[in-house]
Amino acid sequence: MNKLNINNVLFFLILFLFAFIPLYPKFPLINIKGTFVAIRIEDFIIALTVGLWFIYLILSNQLKAYLKDKLNQVILLFFMIGLASTFSAIFLTSSVTPHLSILHLLRRVEFMALLPVVAAVSTTQKRFIWVLIVLASTIFLTNIYALGQQYLDWPVISTTNSEFSKGLILRLTPGARVNSTFAGHYDFAAFLSMAIVTLTALFFAVKKIISPLIVLLGGLSLAVLIMTAARQSFVAALIGITLALILSKKKKYILLIVIVVTGILILPSQLRDRFVSTVTVNFLNLGQRYQGRTDDQKARSKLNIPTLAVKTSSTSASTSTFASPSGLVATDITPGEPIDTTQLGVYRSFQIRLNIEWPRAIRAFIKNPLLGTGYSSIDIATDNDFLRSVGEVGILGTSALVLIFIETGKRILSGVKKNNMLLRYFSAGVFSMMIAFIVNGLFIDVFEASKVASIFWMMLGLNLGLLKYYE
Repeated sequence: MNKLNINNVLFFLILFLFAFIPLYPKFPLINIKGTFVAIRIEDFIIALTVGLWFIYLILSNQLKAYLKDKLNQVILLFFMIGLASTFSAIFLTSSVTPHLSILHLLRRVEFMALLPVVAAVSTTQKRFIWVLIVLASTIFLTNIYALGQQYLDWPVISTTNSEFSKGLILRLTPGARVNSTFAGHYDFAAFLSMAIVTLTALFFAVKKIISPLIVLLGGLSLAVLIMTAARQSFVAALIGITLALILSKKKKYILLIVIVVTGILILPSQLRDRFVSTVTVNFLNLGQRYQGRTDDQKARSKLNIPTLAVKTSSTSASTSTFASPSGLVATDITPGEPIDTTQLGVYRSFQIRLNIEWPRAIRAFIKNPLLGTGYSSIDIATDNDFLRSVGEVGILGTSALVLIFIETGKRILSGVKKNNMLLRYFSAGVFSMMIAFIVNGLFIDVFEASKVASIFWMMLGLNLGLLKYYE
């Protein structure tokens, strides 16, 4: 197989991954002892793609040029610091289970390696257009599947706990939030925010005959994003859209966005209720709280474990449900907690971050400020990617990650200044998407979520490939 054939095969693999990663549910292929994060089919396809790309670099004599590129150097530096942190965590601080830490390291390499691969093969306008067509189709299909879950009882695959992650076929209950094929509504919401921000800028680059399709796809994605009731992704999308309009020099549309957002927050929805609860419960300390009526009830309440307010069932693949309903009176609560399920969910979400997850990451950082305590050392979630980073790989690893964002952002911003309309608006959209993704990372672990993290790095690579083509 010559280098031209390898390049063509790589492009078709990338095209396939743009569709397969978002659309294929998270069915486990190989379970890993000590965690419910499993190896899945896309992991092998990504490994094949990255391996083939490395062979292509050697056959085309591009390896030396690749290593001279500043962005690639920073990416390799991030990997090397991650390896050093893993070595330190296993052999010096003994703060990790070795095979889990190595697995987490490989997952970071897997996701981020897609950036240079996509950049290397998406270097013609024709290929770029094909990727956009596949992406638009994928966004549409994930939205349709989410609507099917909500209204047609289509199956749900979830990884929100160890039992669900075995690949059980679940169903949404009334009031539950859709997750489409993403195994979690937060991941799906992050994907939709990426799509909406990018579509906002692309709207100004396409022909008038296509622009109505962009509006319909963006409107559908926004409606489904509201159904996920993910506050941070909604805010991230709003920030990204505003920035995309500013970079696209279309500031007059910002007023329209303000009107739309105001309407969304006025109309009844779980999203609105959760925004209101965030302010009233977490910041104003309002809302009706549970108080034990007798000494026995108070004693029993203190033994309750703060879990989801409404029980879920996973005893049978045919009858299981996946629920997170709201507006009901909560059960299994302790004194001082809100009795409304929506308020309780918002309250616990904030308290878990504030009192458990974030302090745990800070303690890990203090233990080893330079290299952290290793990947996987601070449990499976931190709900702040940057606190997670300083806890796991310390100042060195986090600094390398920030340098990757800076170098990538500088290159994409240079595309905003180009004369080519497609490159200019797409660069505006992708840069704004990157900022929105980082905003999402302040409250959820999006850079560790396999589906959205993979697509994120691939989108950056797609922009860099297009930039290289026009330069």
